[in-house]
Order: sequence, then C-alpha cells, then structure tokens
Amino acid sequence: MRWDWLALGGVIVVLFIALLTQRPNPDLLRFEVEGERAYGYGFTDGRSQGVVDRLRRDHPDVDTLVFVDMPGTRDVTSNYRLARDIRRAGLNTELRPDSRIASGAVDLFLAGTERIVACGAMVGVHAWGGAGFDAQDAVWDTHRRHSRGFLSDMGIDPDFYDFRTQAAGTDEMHWLSADEIERWRVATAPVDCR
Repeated sequence: MRWDWLALGGVIVVLFIALLTQRPNPDLLRFEVEGERAYGYGFTDGRSQGVVDRLRRDHPDVDTLVFVDMPGTRDVTSNYRLARDIRRAGLNTELRPDSRIASGAVDLFLAGTERIVACGAMVGVHAWGGAGFDAQDAVWDTHRRHSRGFLSDMGIDPDFYDFRTQAAGTDEMHWLSADEIERWRVATAPVDCR
C-alpha cells in the first residue's frame, strides 16, 4: 500500500511540474482588439474555450471578428463549441484581402451573423481524417452528421460538408473561388472582385 501512495505522489509531482513549465503557445488563437473589431490569429484547441466570453466581457464594444491568419483546429469538438459561442454572441465575421483561413477556422467564420469576404481572401477546405484515412475512405463517416447539423444551424447548405470532403483530402487544401464562396453562401454579401 505504501508504494501506491508513493507512486500517486510521484504522478502528482510530475503533473504539477508539467503545469508550471508549460509555456503559452504563441500560435494558439488570440484576438487583438481595435475599437469594434477584434483581429484573429492562430489555431484552436481545447484551450480556446471561453475566448469569446472573455473577449465580450473585456471588450463589450467588439461586434466583428476579423480573421487574419487562422490555419484551423486541433480539436474539432472544442472548435464547434467556440463557433456556437460566436453565433450566440451575435458577432459578425470578416475576411480582409490578405486574410487566410482554413479547415476548422472556416467553421468559426461561418458562425458569424453577417459574413464579409474581401476579394483576395483565401478560404481553404478539405476532408477531415486521421490514422491514415480521409473521410472519403470511411465506410461510415461519424463526423458527417454532426458537421451537417452544425452547417444547417449556421444557415449554410449542409451539402457544403460533402463538397469540402470531396474537394481535397486530409493532407491537401482546396482554396475556394469567389464563385464557390457565393455558391455555398460562405459570405452573406457578394464578393466584389471588380
């Protein structure tokens, strides 16, 4: 019994040291606030939970999230929760001409009440996957139902999920054209590339 307590104590010490030495990841989602706009950078994961609530609490005048450089997510479930937080907060989303978003960041963008995409912005989509397979290869796509439901809740045609899955494999990226952005209602206003 004594060894059990020693082992448990050792585990607790190791976890405590790991927590103390964990450095913040500069590539994790962050927002830089300027007036009514918050400029987003980085990827999401489980540590991104609550970022919208904190942003609204600390900067209640913010009404638009401008996504600048957001490569995606490392935690799909947390990403959907974050997207639903954006929608509940009634925030708009916007892409500048130099914006580049991909993968899970596209779902965050789709959560905006109003969604503006400037000509030149890059919006990348691909199939989900892992462990050596893409969604196209799965006999039963467990992510499909959940993703289609999310898209429907955001007012997006659920078939956008199937389009993304077929457009590019897990390790590839399909950059949407202005016509595809309009076709799938990624933006709530036309992309003006005149």
